[in-house]
Amino acid sequence: MFGLALHTSTPELGLAISDFETIQRHQTWDLGRDLSSQLHALLQGFLAPQSWEDLRFIVICIGPGGFTGTRIGVTTARTLAQQLDIPLFGVSALAAIAHHQLTVSSHNSEPGNGQATDIAVTMPAKRGAVYGAIYHWNGTTLLAKLDDTVLPASDWQAKQLQWPQSLLPVSVEPGIGLADTTLSLLQLGYDHWQAGQHPNWREIIPFYGQHPVKV
Repeated sequence: MFGLALHTSTPELGLAISDFETIQRHQTWDLGRDLSSQLHALLQGFLAPQSWEDLRFIVICIGPGGFTGTRIGVTTARTLAQQLDIPLFGVSALAAIAHHQLTVSSHNSEPGNGQATDIAVTMPAKRGAVYGAIYHWNGTTLLAKLDDTVLPASDWQAKQLQWPQSLLPVSVEPGIGLADTTLSLLQLGYDHWQAGQHPNWREIIPFYGQHPVKV
């Protein structure tokens, strides 16, 4: 059984595949505006020696992130899941960031290693706003306590100060480097799969947060 994850919400493309036992591969490419023209060829080459029929589910980053890249990735993943008749999991970029940070922390024996932790993830948006979300790590599972939202930076800071538990803050810049969280994206999808969730591709839509231009 293999799961495949795609991260297209940044100028980098991230792909990951695993059978969650012995085989795991992860690769990133800095494609910029060439994502739409190169995605399918890179995906086909990355998949080998596995085949499409080996996949049991797909995970796609639904944003927030770049408008065009997110749209292309979600459309591609929906098409694949429909054609293969397998579940499609849509996972937030902010959730993948939180999980990735916890993975790094556990390797460095920092807070979050096996401990219950609330993580506040912040990523700049446009026009002085930020994307924010708060996740709870119970030692084994990542749970959303405050879903992804976009709001003025001052309001987000106030919300964190008013949070009833201590927070592990994680701030990231949009763009280069976020595709490194694709393995976390895949793991979060696998966690949903193990929990018995099997969402249909129709249920997965992008989270843009903001319109790409001011209206």
